[in-house]
Parts: sequence; structure tokens; C-alpha cells
Amino acid sequence: MAANGKPILLDGGMGQEIVNRGGKRGFGEWAVAAIYEEPELVRDIHLDYIRAGADVITTNTYGCTRVRMRHVDMEDRFEELARAAGALAAEARANSGKDNVRIATSLPPLEASYVNEFDLSYQQTLDQFSELMDLLEPFVDIYLGETLSTSFEARAFLEAARGRGKTTWLALTLDDHGSTDLRGGESLTQAIESLRAEPLDALLINCCTPDSIAAALPALVASGIAFGAYANGFVEIPHTWDERGGVAQLSTRADLSPEVYAEDVKTWIQAGASIVGGCCEVGPAHIARLRQLIDSGA
Repeated sequence: MAANGKPILLDGGMGQEIVNRGGKRGFGEWAVAAIYEEPELVRDIHLDYIRAGADVITTNTYGCTRVRMRHVDMEDRFEELARAAGALAAEARANSGKDNVRIATSLPPLEASYVNEFDLSYQQTLDQFSELMDLLEPFVDIYLGETLSTSFEARAFLEAARGRGKTTWLALTLDDHGSTDLRGGESLTQAIESLRAEPLDALLINCCTPDSIAAALPALVASGIAFGAYANGFVEIPHTWDERGGVAQLSTRADLSPEVYAEDVKTWIQAGASIVGGCCEVGPAHIARLRQLIDSGA
């Protein structure tokens, strides 16, 4: 919970918001391209979320990993772009005049989203999470590992965050349509038990349909860990998902208005969620409506 006893409000999606404002859709560069092609767009989106009432904004680093940059022959710019993404979030906060807004760094799946097979070893995964944390440390208040599909990734992220003195939030992604299984195949309950010894300030569910978050609430409550959630606005992530095909493969729900989404989030808050927000295709208008919901006492 925030200091005022209300749930903490995250921002919404960054990558899809860039796409919706004219950015690239393809694998590899995707949202990262905006860092060097249109940095003002990234900064403006951060500002729009702050103006909408977000307590936390998230760096535009979901697509910024060594593996993803290597696929588009840009690994030599990886460090530069990660730092630039952190600086853009910090500039947006400074420009907003709201010094109490915190910055979380998006620490994503390093190789591909929604998969359970990896080329990187555990040590390589740990090292690359650590490198991203080192690069973004001057700009951020929270380490957010998000859209992780396996306890393998989650453990490496949490070990990398250990001893750094920053708030650490872990966000796991579930199969869609009411599932309580991680996209990598483990049950959420199994994953929670396997991570109990790790340093974890909050456990979140993200980038899945709202009904999967609803289904996960009993396990989150039973865990005894502070929890939260932020859903996406896609129809689904199909099991035939191909990372190289990018987000162009996905369809956006036409029925997830800010009002409809707020009704979903209200049930999470009533169950005890202390952190809420939005993922892909959940934009500033949704976050503004969540701000109203939270301030009204939900």
C-alpha cells in the first residue's frame, strides 16, 4: 500500500502505447526504436501516465535486452539504450513536478516472452539481469521483473536483485481465460512455494486476461505476500505465439473500456491487492479511471 493506505497505482502499457501512436510493431526494435528515433514520444507517454495519476512509471526497457538487441544487430547499443530509457523516465518525473512518483525498471524475459525453453543458462540469465540492474540503478526506485513465465527466470531475477537495497517486485504471467498456470507450465501455487526463500516485496500477475488474475486471487491471498496485478487488453496470447512475429499477431479487445477494466480491478482491490495498473493495450485513460476508483475508496 502507498503511505496513504491506498493501493499503489502503476502506469499502463508502454510498448503498445508507442505502437498506437505510430511506433514500430516488429520483433527486436519494437518499443526500443522510440528511444533513439522519438525519445520525446517515450517521455510524453511517461508524462501522460503521471498526469493520469500513476504513482509508479516503468522504464521503456521491456524490449531492451542483449539477446533481443542481438537479433536486430544492435547489441553494441544495448548499454546506451538502457541508460537512455532510464534517463527518459527520470526526465518525465522531473518535468511533471511530482517528485513522489517512483520509477520501476522493466526487467523482462531476456530472450522471448511467454516461453519455457531458454538458450541462456541460469548463470547467464542471472548475469544479464544483474547487468540491466547496474545500468538502470541510478534512475530507478523499484526493480520490477515482469511477464516472467517460469520460476527459472523468476529465481534468477530475484537473486540478481538481492542485497541491492531497492524495492523488488516480481510479476508472473499466466495462461489466459481463467487459468492459474504460468505460461511456462507450472501452477502458480507451485511457483509461489519455490520462491518463498527469495527476497520479494510484492508478487504480481501481469500480461494476461483479467479473468486469469481473478482466478489467481485465492493463491495470492493465501501466499501471505503483498500482491497486485495488471492485465493486458489483448484477446489472448495464443499457444502458437511466435516471438519473431511480434505483437502484430495479437488482437486487441474492443470491449475493455476504462470503465469495464475498472470493474475488474475493483474486485482485485477488494480481495486485498495493494498494487494495480495496466499492461499492453491499457492506456492513460484506463489509468485515470483507476485513479478515480482508488481515490473513491474502491
